[in-house]
Amino acid sequence: MKKIYNLFSDLCADFVTPVANLWARIYIGLIFFRSGKAKLADMEETVEFFEDDWALPFLPAEPAAYLATAGELVLPILLFIGLFTRVGAVGLLIMAAVIQFFVLQDHQHYFWMIILALLVGQGGSKLSLDYWLLKDRR
Repeated sequence: MKKIYNLFSDLCADFVTPVANLWARIYIGLIFFRSGKAKLADMEETVEFFEDDWALPFLPAEPAAYLATAGELVLPILLFIGLFTRVGAVGLLIMAAVIQFFVLQDHQHYFWMIILALLVGQGGSKLSLDYWLLKDRR
């Protein structure tokens, strides 16, 4: 029984984990990337939202709007290609936490944070540039 379980476990580690990791990177990356594209489409309105509805207690509205937009456009690309996956995931994890605790309380942000925390822990897995270029094979 132990041999069968170990075989199944190895199969999951070799095939299921990399596919699930890629799927998670694309899924969460798309959420943030689409939000960044929407912000970029009308930066004047985005800055207004950061002044009124999304005001942060620790950062003025205009820099916050530009930083959030840049983060939502750049960090997901790192996730998509799996380059510096942990860095991209940490950045988006911080953004998700700021959204949850300072902007809009919604249970969905916890789901995002769980996915991002797993990506921070796992890195990009076998289907990433990290794995092949940086030898991040933990």
